[in-house]
Amino acid sequence: MKKISRRNFVKTTAVSAASLSLFGLAGCKKTEQKTAAEQTTAAPAATEIKTEPIKTGNTVVIAGGGYGGATTAKYLKILNPSINVILVDRNAEHISCAMSNEVIFGLRDISEITMPLKRLADNHGIDFRQAEVTGLDGKKKILKTSSGDIAYDKLVVSPGISMDYDPALNFTEDKQASMPHAWIAGKQTEILRDMVSQIKSGDTVILRTPVALYRCPPGPYERACLFGSTALKKGAKVVVLDPNPQIMSKKPLFEKAFNTTYKNILQYIPNTKVTSIDFEKKIIKTDKGEFQGTLINFIPDQKAGELVFTLGLVENGKKWASVDPKTFESTLIKDVYVIGDAIDSAPVTEMPKSGTIANATGKVVAENLVRIFAGKEPLVPFVGNTCYSLVNDTEAIWIATLYEYSAEKNKIVTRNGANGIPEAASVENRINGDSWGNNILSDTFI
Repeated sequence: MKKISRRNFVKTTAVSAASLSLFGLAGCKKTEQKTAAEQTTAAPAATEIKTEPIKTGNTVVIAGGGYGGATTAKYLKILNPSINVILVDRNAEHISCAMSNEVIFGLRDISEITMPLKRLADNHGIDFRQAEVTGLDGKKKILKTSSGDIAYDKLVVSPGISMDYDPALNFTEDKQASMPHAWIAGKQTEILRDMVSQIKSGDTVILRTPVALYRCPPGPYERACLFGSTALKKGAKVVVLDPNPQIMSKKPLFEKAFNTTYKNILQYIPNTKVTSIDFEKKIIKTDKGEFQGTLINFIPDQKAGELVFTLGLVENGKKWASVDPKTFESTLIKDVYVIGDAIDSAPVTEMPKSGTIANATGKVVAENLVRIFAGKEPLVPFVGNTCYSLVNDTEAIWIATLYEYSAEKNKIVTRNGANGIPEAASVENRINGDSWGNNILSDTFI
């Protein structure tokens, strides 16, 4: 992978809308046929956001108040306050998956990553409704919820992920009290935090990572490192069972941490298939032998959030929502858009399933809906992703990448040469990672 400086990526990864006008190109001349990526190669300094005058009465309903849905709601109101924005979520607050590993290992308090959705709504004039989404009438444009039907002109669905449990393993939600995955932040994050605090000398921690594609953050290899850091302090051991053929993100940097800092306490085993679980004896049986642990963090494989299945936004036999890569509009139901983790990556995009990408796709859809309501053509996506990972309590690493729409492939692809990682983990990266985390929370939820 080509390495570029972090400073240059700080400039570019803030770019995360279909058009860069959100971040300072409002005064630049645009050609409607060109993407924002074709018009510029870096994000200039931010300038005043200019909104489009549109007729009143346009209603956008957003199902899901995580990084994707909350960003869409906020930026719709920033770009044009006259749009009627209704945000629906079953929860009163969103607990961030990004930075939740830090909560598990005592480096943050969960209150720091808990974002009240009513605060966001009050700050931006959003109509927030705490309710369960129960169905969709795509023809009549009605979203059905536990608190009543809601009519929309455009619907945005951002449900995140759900667990794709393997029935052969008998590993279901009711097993989570003893083996929490903590991959959807909340109660399980606190359960696993309490378990980690009780690790003692001689213990063995078993971490099973999920098959790619999976939501990240929280990152599985970051979590492995933090288990390693805890084990190093307490005299324990860590076994990482990875069904993937190799480390799937920031490989050279995580590999270095596994082979140096955690050389004598962490065993990394790729290409490992779990065949059964003995829940009472805490034994994981695999095609490479049996492993017994005192603490087992079993992270299941993943699929799109259950909501897209409920609403009929997934093709038969698939696990992710089908969308148009140019607009993120559903290929199954008109005027419905799916963003964030739930997108079917393989045919649509090379983008990861991350909080940054959910935030970015929310901005893409927000700007394009404003353009559509104003009678303009939508712009194709040009987005950036940044991801920081801790390798111990004080040092971090990062990866940053730009993605753009390719008409030739009809897919969002990695921009040529626009990706990079640092030379090594550092305290500076840890400080920058904290800033990134606090900034994306503020950008999304405040």
